[in-house]
Amino acid sequence: MIPPPAPAPVRKPCILIVDDVQNILAVVSRRLQSWGYEPLIAESGEEGLAIAEAQLPDLILLDVMMPKMKGREVCARLKANPKTQHIPVIFTTALGLADHIKAGMDLGAADYIVKPFEPAELKERIASVLARHQRAGNSP
Repeated sequence: MIPPPAPAPVRKPCILIVDDVQNILAVVSRRLQSWGYEPLIAESGEEGLAIAEAQLPDLILLDVMMPKMKGREVCARLKANPKTQHIPVIFTTALGLADHIKAGMDLGAADYIVKPFEPAELKERIASVLARHQRAGNSP
């Protein structure tokens, strides 16, 4: 008797974290792994753009305040690039005024989380954005 074929491995959703603070990259990356995601990290906006185009992650967590290229410019470039425009972006920042949030959302961000945030909130927001993105006909 021939054994049934093994089920195809389930692909973990890939999440790119773009932040210039090493500690945040390490903590968020560990959390994402524990929640079943495959984290990628970028320490600058420029590196984030390159990784996003090469790896096409399922979601991007993007810090707003970074040296050189700010998160808003990164988001604008992602949304202007046909290869990356479909990737949902969640801004993560200490800038929590309504004007800051509106500016981020106007650039095409899917969500906006104010630092410091609770891990449970981050987990919930990621799951919500990925589910909305999937319902809209996109992967993962």
